[in-house]
Amino acid sequence: MIKKIALLAPGKLELRPDSPEIPLQNGTVKVRVRACGVCGSDLALLNGTRDMTKELYFGHEFSGVVTETSPDSVGFQPGARVASELARTCGQCWNCRNGLPNYCRSMNDALLPGGFTEETLVRSTPDYGFLSQIPSTLDDVTASLLEPTNCAYHIAMQAKIKPGGNVVVFGLGAMGIIAAIILKQLGAGTVICVGRRPARQEKARRTGIFDAVVGNDAAGMAQMREICGEKGADVAIEATGTPKVLADAIQAVRPGGRVVVGSVYHGTIPEFDPLPIFRKELTLVGAKGPTTYRRTDGSSAVVSMMEKVQDDLKKIINVYDYKDTLQAFEDAKSGEAIKAVIVF
Repeated sequence: MIKKIALLAPGKLELRPDSPEIPLQNGTVKVRVRACGVCGSDLALLNGTRDMTKELYFGHEFSGVVTETSPDSVGFQPGARVASELARTCGQCWNCRNGLPNYCRSMNDALLPGGFTEETLVRSTPDYGFLSQIPSTLDDVTASLLEPTNCAYHIAMQAKIKPGGNVVVFGLGAMGIIAAIILKQLGAGTVICVGRRPARQEKARRTGIFDAVVGNDAAGMAQMREICGEKGADVAIEATGTPKVLADAIQAVRPGGRVVVGSVYHGTIPEFDPLPIFRKELTLVGAKGPTTYRRTDGSSAVVSMMEKVQDDLKKIINVYDYKDTLQAFEDAKSGEAIKAVIVF
C-alpha cells in the first residue's frame, strides 16, 4: 500500500495512506516519490480556476528513486535518483520541428498519476521523457525543485540578459525568485524584486538574495529607477499571475527594453493601454516551461545550474511531512510558504 494525496473536487483534498500500488505500464518507469512541491497550478486545481477533469495528473514537482522499469522504457535502471523535468521530446511533431519542444505533448501522458503519491509512473521512451537523473550533491527536497527551476531557467533564457544588465522581477513567489537567482548567476548586474504584500517582501529580503526588494507602488518604482536609472530596467520579468501587473512591467523597462511573461493568467486586463509598447519599442515574449535544456553530453543543464545555486534555493523551501499536507497547501495559498515541499 502507498500514501496518496487525492484531489476529490475543488476545495477538497483527502489523505489516503492505504492506497493500492500502481501496476507498471509500457513505456514507463516507476518512481518511489521522496518529495513533491506545491505549484501554483496545483493551487489553481484546488480552488477551481483550472478544470481538474482536463488534467489527469496531480503534482509534477517531485524527486525520488526509480524502483521498476518496463522493457520498452529507456534511460534509467532501478536505484537511480531522479527528479521531474522535461528531458526528451519526439523531434518530429509540428511543435518540435518549429522550435517549441515544450509543447510536444501533455503532462497528462507523462505522469501517471503524478507526484502527490508515494509512487508514480513516469513516461520514459525514446521519443518522450520527463525525468532527469540527479547527483549526490543534491538532496531529495532541493531536487524536487528541478521542474520549477527548469521553468525559471526558461524565463531567464528568454530574458536574453547582457552582462551587467539590470532586471526587475515582478512576483515574490517561487517562480519569480528562482528566475532572479538564475539571472544573477548568468551575470545580471542588478536584480530587483517587486511585490505587493509587505510580509512576502520581508521574507524575500531576509533571504539576502537580491539587490533590493521593493513594493509595487509609486515609492517602490521610484526606488527601482534610482537604482536602475531614470529610463528604467533593461529587462522586466512578470511572474505574478495577476494580469494587470503586466502593465506595470511594461512601464518599468527602459526604451528598447524587454518584458518576459512567465505567468499563467486566469483573467484579462481591463482598460489595458498598449501604447508604451510602440512608444518605447519594447519586446514582449512569453516563457512557457518546462522545456528541454540539455548539455552536449545529454545531461540536464538545469541540474547543473541547481548545483551552483542550491544554497539560495534552500532559503525559499518550507518542508512538510505527509501528515501535514493540508497545512502545506494552506501555507502555499496564503503565501506563508514561498515553496512548500511535502515529504513522504
